Amino acid sequence: MPTLHGETVKARAEHAGDKTHAQIARRIGLAESTVSRLLAGTTAPSLATLLAIKGAYGIPLDEMVREDAPEPAASAAEAAR
Repeated sequence: MPTLHGETVKARAEHAGDKTHAQIARRIGLAESTVSRLLAGTTAPSLATLLAIKGAYGIPLDEMVREDAPEPAASAAEAAR
């Protein structure tokens, strides 16, 4: 599942003068709790959210989204079952 690259967004937000989750939330029109979950990577962003962040901070979509690390391969004992 793709997640938001929180460090990129935080850096651009800070450059724009938004240093808190509340300030970021106001600028992009989301709840502060949603911004917190997005920046922590626990919630996947919708396309509308990505476009709002892009509009607010000028971050290209490909710099904002990252793919989660692949799940670890099953151990040899599990694979033998």
